[in-house]
Amino acid sequence: MHSLPNNFFRWGPTILYMTVCPVFYFVFVLLYEPLGARPFLDMGRGLYAMNLALTFCISLVVISGLRVAFHFLRNVPHFTWAHYIIWCMGEVLVASIFASLYLHLMDKDNSTFFSTLLSCVGSAYLIFIFPYSILTLSFDIGAHRERARALENKDAEDSSLVRFLDIYQRPKLIIASSAVLYIEAQENYVNIYYTEGDKLKTFELRATMTSLEEIAGRYNFIRCQRSFYINPAHVTVLRKETGGLVYAELDVPGLQSIPVSKKYYDALAKIL
Repeated sequence: MHSLPNNFFRWGPTILYMTVCPVFYFVFVLLYEPLGARPFLDMGRGLYAMNLALTFCISLVVISGLRVAFHFLRNVPHFTWAHYIIWCMGEVLVASIFASLYLHLMDKDNSTFFSTLLSCVGSAYLIFIFPYSILTLSFDIGAHRERARALENKDAEDSSLVRFLDIYQRPKLIIASSAVLYIEAQENYVNIYYTEGDKLKTFELRATMTSLEEIAGRYNFIRCQRSFYINPAHVTVLRKETGGLVYAELDVPGLQSIPVSKKYYDALAKIL
């Protein structure tokens, strides 16, 4: 199972759990009196308001203490979602046990501890599942957004890297833009010619020339012919032949000359 995002261990989320969960319990029970809460807390002696306030205080103290302890688990390796779910269930259980002890002492003549505990545990899980779920979902979404921003920042820092994606938008080749020599279309594939050290390499990518337009524009690869994109940084000369044919010569020995059509000649010549 995946590790728990680091933002769950920060003080901000910790304080929110410490305050929101007990406050939600108090307001929810006060407004809706779920699961027979009024007669259970009233005990037939007009103790509803006092017992609600004290069980609120108990939940506040217990959850606060356990959340502070949880904060210091941030350096524990491999703390997974399963561990976190168990921890949350444990917080509610411990709060229910202390609340049961208090309520049993207040009404020990009319109920047993275990019956009180059973009622407290069942009610507590049904009530606390709402704030715990909402807070957990919110912080998980926040973690995803942080990761997305981190990737964007990394992409900005590595702006010189070209990420070639296939037709399914899966990254297949990541190289420096300066290493790309040219791209040639071959039916349903494109061949990417690039250098790695002193070696000339070719990578076959399942993509179309049209799908590479955005990448080509971003990294200044120029369309020089219907089946070719070329990196003008590697062009040494545009060679004209008899009949008006134009070819681009690249600065890597052994490469073929790249045909340049009249449609794209002017744009390439201006850059050079």
